[in-house]
Amino acid sequence: MSFQDFLDYFPRVELPVTFSEDTLADFSRTNRPFNQEAIHEFLARWEQDLDEFTEFIPCVQLPDAENYIGIVYWKGTLMKYDFILATFEKNGILIERKAISSTLLDSEGVKKSMAHLTEDLIIHIIAGAIEGNETNYQASSSQAFSMEILPSGEILFDKGNT
Repeated sequence: MSFQDFLDYFPRVELPVTFSEDTLADFSRTNRPFNQEAIHEFLARWEQDLDEFTEFIPCVQLPDAENYIGIVYWKGTLMKYDFILATFEKNGILIERKAISSTLLDSEGVKKSMAHLTEDLIIHIIAGAIEGNETNYQASSSQAFSMEILPSGEILFDKGNT
């Protein structure tokens, strides 16, 4: 399988786009699922914690960039779900990968984030949690972060509020 064959799983998207539990259903319904060869030949190269419960869903390919190719895919494992942004050199060599939106279930509660990717390749992320036995989400506990895709394909993380 060639790198181009792998990229064919990812439809090109017009920005802006949002990555959340709600958009996952759309990607799952409309995008062709990965075959085992795509997972083995590509995703398994940089995804280290694969097991029989790990699932992947191709989401989008970012608009053309001069120095890199960008994709977003969803990775589901037991109790953790991530939208992952990966950038590659034009020849398919991984530049960087980062989770941009996640859901994590653990003994402390549920932690969720959602990401919005703008036309300027800025990723705005809102993260929050429902702790312990609480059933209501408190918006005041949310935090805002941002990431930026640099012209080199590197992904810069900013801990400050956006």
